[in-house]
Amino acid sequence: MTAQLPCGAHDLLESAIVQRRRLDVVYVKNNGHTQHYAHVLPVDIASEKGVEWLTVMAADKSGQIRRLRFNTAQLISFQADDQLQPIIAYNP
Repeated sequence: MTAQLPCGAHDLLESAIVQRRRLDVVYVKNNGHTQHYAHVLPVDIASEKGVEWLTVMAADKSGQIRRLRFNTAQLISFQADDQLQPIIAYNP
């Protein structure tokens, strides 16, 4: 996938990082399968060699904290798992 994340969605991710709000994320993996990640904490969004990456912290099945990186062009949707303002949700 080469499409970039829209600016408005990028702004929502930045808000989630600054406000330390947990997200539910749906992502297309390189093999084409979708993966749902629940209750991840976004910590950074940055560009590297023309690719924008979202870095999150998440607990794995054993409870260990892991750092994951998502190519933002492969994000299908995300939303905050709270009811705070502003509402953070992206589902094109």
